[in-house]
Amino acid sequence: MATTIELLKWSNLISSIMLILIGVTQIISLSILFKSFSFTFFMSFFLPFFLILFGIMLFASGQKMEFMDNNFRFLSSLLGRGLFNIYLASLAVYQLANAASDIIGFIIGAMLFCTGFFYLILHFCGNKEELTSYKQQLS
Repeated sequence: MATTIELLKWSNLISSIMLILIGVTQIISLSILFKSFSFTFFMSFFLPFFLILFGIMLFASGQKMEFMDNNFRFLSSLLGRGLFNIYLASLAVYQLANAASDIIGFIIGAMLFCTGFFYLILHFCGNKEELTSYKQQLS
């Protein structure tokens, strides 16, 4: 049976792919161009690009790429990943709440939020042996 850390890794992998797909579909659909010019237009125009970037960052950190370990050290700790996932959940919900498919944004946002919340729980209350093995896997 899979451990908690393995389940969270798979959840992160799926979430990162979904964030990339959300950003790409928002750009391809050109829905960002048909908003009225205001602050929400500014946010809606750049947010798909940030979703793609953050999705790539989340994916790369899960694959233990050296570039991510050297430049984005916060993603190699449970606390950093947890807070980053919760932040991405808010972006995903905001982006897709403005699109036609509200329910998809809430599902992906809930998945990211739950993953981030479990990372935070593991950081503060986790089994010390399991956390030590997880930190060794990240190094």
